[in-house]
Amino acid sequence: MKLIGSKRKKTRRPRRRSPVAAILCSVFGILVLAVAAYSIWESPPRHHDAGLTAPVRPSDQGGSGPDESPRPPSPSQSQNSPDHNDAIYTFWIVGKDKVGANTDTILVGSLNTDTHAINVISIPRDTLVNTPSNVKKVNVLYGYDLNQGGNGIDGLNDGLRDLLGFYTDFYAVVDLTAFEKLVDAIGGVWYDVPVNMYYNDPDQSLNIAIPKGYQWLSGENALKVVRFRSGYANADIGRIGTQQDFLKSVASQMLTLGNIPNLTKVSSIFTEYVDTELTAANISFLAREFLLCKSENINFYTLPGNYGDSIGGFSYVSLYLDEWLEMVNKYLNPWSDEVTAENVNILTRENGVLTATTGVIAGGKDSFLTMKDYLNSRRGTGSSETPAATKTPDTPEAPAATKTPDTPETPVTPEAPVTPENPVTPENPVTPENPDISQSA
Repeated sequence: MKLIGSKRKKTRRPRRRSPVAAILCSVFGILVLAVAAYSIWESPPRHHDAGLTAPVRPSDQGGSGPDESPRPPSPSQSQNSPDHNDAIYTFWIVGKDKVGANTDTILVGSLNTDTHAINVISIPRDTLVNTPSNVKKVNVLYGYDLNQGGNGIDGLNDGLRDLLGFYTDFYAVVDLTAFEKLVDAIGGVWYDVPVNMYYNDPDQSLNIAIPKGYQWLSGENALKVVRFRSGYANADIGRIGTQQDFLKSVASQMLTLGNIPNLTKVSSIFTEYVDTELTAANISFLAREFLLCKSENINFYTLPGNYGDSIGGFSYVSLYLDEWLEMVNKYLNPWSDEVTAENVNILTRENGVLTATTGVIAGGKDSFLTMKDYLNSRRGTGSSETPAATKTPDTPEAPAATKTPDTPETPVTPEAPVTPENPVTPENPVTPENPDISQSA
C-alpha cells in the first residue's frame, strides 16, 4: 500500500574511479610512505667534537729532543674551541693486510654535504709517525696498539689525529674478505688495468695473473689489482695511484647508474665484515649523500713527502710539513681555525735532521730498529728480542730498493721477473724468513 505524501528515496550510484587514477594514487601513496620511512630510518654519523688541541700523549714521556717534556696545549687552543662545519664529515679507511696486522692501505677523507664534494688523501704505508714503536711507520699503528693490549682502533685513531690535528668523525677497517664481498655485491667493476700484473707468493696463497687492459673485475681479481705493487718502479706509490684510480672508477660507475646496486646487501656486508662505528642507518645516509655527488667533485691526493727517505737501513716517507698542513686545511679540516704545527705530532726532517713538531721523539731518537739488528735477530747471531714496549706484531719493511718482509707482495729481481712463463716456485719462494736483499742499491 502506497502511503500518501511519501517520496521515494533515490539511491545514489557510486561514481566509478578510473583504474589509472587508482593506480597512480596507490603508487604515490607508497612513495610518500617509503620516503617518510627512509628519512626516519637513515641517520647521519655523529661529529667528533674534540676540536683542535695541541697533542699531549703519555707515549711522549721519556722521549728525546730539544725539549725533555711534551709541549702543553696553549690556553687559546684548549679553552676556546673553533666552530665546526657540520656539513663536513671526516673519516679514515684502512685495508688490513692478510699477514700480520699491518694496514698498508690508509685513506683519510672528507664528505661535504653542502657542496657534495669528496676529497680523499692516501697516506703511504712507510710514512713516519711519532710512536714509541721501534718501527715508526703509519702502517704499524694498528698492530702496535694490539700488542700493547689495545683494540688497534684507538692506536690508529690517535696516530692519525697526530697527523691531522683533529679526530675524524668515523672510521672503517676493511679486511680482504670484506673487500671481495663488497665488490661482488655491486656486480663487479669495469677497470682499465694499467700494467701487466703477474706475481706468485705460495706462502700467502696469492697468485696474480691479470693482463693489462680494460676488463671486468670480480671481487677476487679487483683485490689482486689493488694489492699488486711489485711491477711499479716506485712500488707503494705506484700502487697508491692504481688504488685511487680504481676507487674513482667504482665511484664513477655508481654515479652513472644513479644508484648503488644491492645497497641493502652492501650495508649488510659493511656492518658484518667491516670494523666500523657506522650503523646501517649511517651507511644509508652516506650512500644518499654520495649519490648526490658528481664524478668531477670526487678527488684523490697523496701525502706530500720525501718517498726515498730511510732510517737505520729501512725505507721511510718523511712528509713535507708545510705542504701537508696546507693540504689538510684545504681538503679535510672541518674546523674554522686552521691546523698548524702546534696541533700535530709529526716526525719530519729539518735541514736533514730528524725532528718532532712536539719537540719530543717518542721512545727516544735511538729507538729506531736498524737493518743490522733486524738481520742479526733473524739469523740468530744477535738478540731475537726487542724491548717489550717497542715490539711490533710482524716484521718491518726494508728500504724501497730491498726486500720488504711484511708486504703483501715480494718484489722479484729485474733479471727474473715473475710471469706466467717464469713463476716463483714453491721450492724457492721469497719469504720473510728468506728475504731477498739482492736488489740493494
